[in-house]
Amino acid sequence: MTTLTPSPEAVALARRTFAERGEISSLRLTPEIERSWRRCRALGLSCERHPSPEEGLVDTPRLTLAREQLEEWLRYARPVFESVFGDLQAGRSILVLADSEGVIVETTGDPRFLARAQRVHLARGAIWHEGVRGTNAVGTAIAEGAPVEVLGPEHYLSCNEFLACTAAPLFDGTGRLAAVLDVSCDWHDHHPHTRALVNTAVRLIENHAIAARHRGLRIHLHRNAHALGSFVEDAIVCVSEEGQVVAANSAARRLFSLRSEDFGNLPMERLFRCAAPLPRGDEPVLLYDHQGNPLYARFEGQRARVVIRRADSPPASDALAELDTGDEALHRAIVHARKVLDKDIPILLRGESGVGKELFAQAIHRSSPRRNEPFVAVNCAALPEALIEAELFGYAPGAYTGARREGSLGRIREAHGGTLFLDEIGDMPLALQGRLLRVLETKEVVPLGGKPVRVEFSLIAATHRDLPAEVEAGRFRADLYYRLAGLTLTLPPLRERSDLPTLVERILRACAPDRDLRLAPEVAAAFASYPWPGNVRELAQALRVAAALVDEGETVIGWEALPEGLAMALRPRAGMSPSLPQGREETFELATLSRAAIERALAASRGNRTAAAKRLGISRATLYRKLREMGGRRADR
Repeated sequence: MTTLTPSPEAVALARRTFAERGEISSLRLTPEIERSWRRCRALGLSCERHPSPEEGLVDTPRLTLAREQLEEWLRYARPVFESVFGDLQAGRSILVLADSEGVIVETTGDPRFLARAQRVHLARGAIWHEGVRGTNAVGTAIAEGAPVEVLGPEHYLSCNEFLACTAAPLFDGTGRLAAVLDVSCDWHDHHPHTRALVNTAVRLIENHAIAARHRGLRIHLHRNAHALGSFVEDAIVCVSEEGQVVAANSAARRLFSLRSEDFGNLPMERLFRCAAPLPRGDEPVLLYDHQGNPLYARFEGQRARVVIRRADSPPASDALAELDTGDEALHRAIVHARKVLDKDIPILLRGESGVGKELFAQAIHRSSPRRNEPFVAVNCAALPEALIEAELFGYAPGAYTGARREGSLGRIREAHGGTLFLDEIGDMPLALQGRLLRVLETKEVVPLGGKPVRVEFSLIAATHRDLPAEVEAGRFRADLYYRLAGLTLTLPPLRERSDLPTLVERILRACAPDRDLRLAPEVAAAFASYPWPGNVRELAQALRVAAALVDEGETVIGWEALPEGLAMALRPRAGMSPSLPQGREETFELATLSRAAIERALAASRGNRTAAAKRLGISRATLYRKLREMGGRRADR
């Protein structure tokens, strides 16, 4: 259902009604605006109040002191202002920087709007705390400790309702509020992307401050290996030579729930479940948090004399761990599977065809206490219906015409002591499901023409079907479903996994262990956007063919080495420009800003990419990657 934006007249009426009666109308206000209005009314502010020119202004010594205290932040902010906001005059906007008490220490931008803003004292030396100016972006961001947008009549004082203001607080590395960044304009000139730009600018300024203030060991972290290296999105932790966490940016404080009292007192190993190997060059290092979730890390800054001690036992180096290549959904499935390895709990694997259900089942078996016993896989969809009963349950000698003289154990008895894997269990004939259920409940198999035989095994079943729906339709027994689904694990399709590059690397290494094969950049980019209907099976087959076709002495796999059908499907994607899903204009805006910032840094550095990377606060490898994303024309120079 679409939520209609309230009209300015409706918001203004709701504000007056609230000021008079203390009642919030049914009008949909953002929670921060509603809380701010309540604070303003509790302070006794009048909506029609017009502060006098002398009210809410600081004297010159106080303004000078405020500017001195924010001078360092201004130094970090100025290059970000230039790269992120560009020409504010063209946008008829002004940029405002205020201290933690709401005192404005710097304004810049369109001179015409600066003159209008001064009429309501949106100028240097004015205090824009809520207690003086009512609901406004600067004061409300201070009160909320979070980004705020205040549009038109959402301002509590009617004299300010011509403004559209977007502000975000700046925090230092210990979480202390240091300043507030605000972009203001006439409400009718407000751009919907302003909030995203202000938030981006604040993250950049905070991260530049972290990097400048802490020259020791800095750990850059991200859940996604491919996103690591973005100076905007990285979680950054700064560590002393003694191994104490001394600072962290906002993303890291949220990630680890860090409090101000933790800084200087929290050993770094408390953040991670296991030690990291020494990083090699620019390669990300895989760590785990205390919930067992993967984190990718890069170590930057001067190398501090610090060791990440093992606060916990490291992740097991077994068959399940080999499958853990960095995708979060797959990692959760592995963590849950590991918890039932030594318990008599059946496992049901769900997932599309080709996601690797049998491989996952084998890994469970090889990681379990039954690893030295048989692993017996039965594809229930591939067995001839006439023979499936004999195949599963076996038969006594001479049980029927054509039977082997010595009889047959059957697949279930072959799994005795080990693991029975029933693949595509959803395709098992309904008549046979009852017999399987009886085996599972009694732990006895009755071969055709024989007597009951005791069996004991671990059970894993798999299906691509929606078994609850099959039960509802009467095609699958409900009692068997509940017996199989002790622990249900869903394996993600390849198109939703974040570890495609790692998978590609591992498969190529297995196909050609003596060659350092890798995908050409344009092929890798096409791989990343391809939906992979055949999932991991399709990927593995394509890479096996490519490894065989690539010429001896060559290490880069281009279009010519790919299977013809896949190459034809991928090539259109390689030439497509990135599409924008509905509602993602903000992503496009930030991509444009990133391109502009890189081009300016290269121009300012006269083409020196090392110097440009330093200006941008990113590594050279990240800069090269972003240049390739921009089209490669600069990367080839």
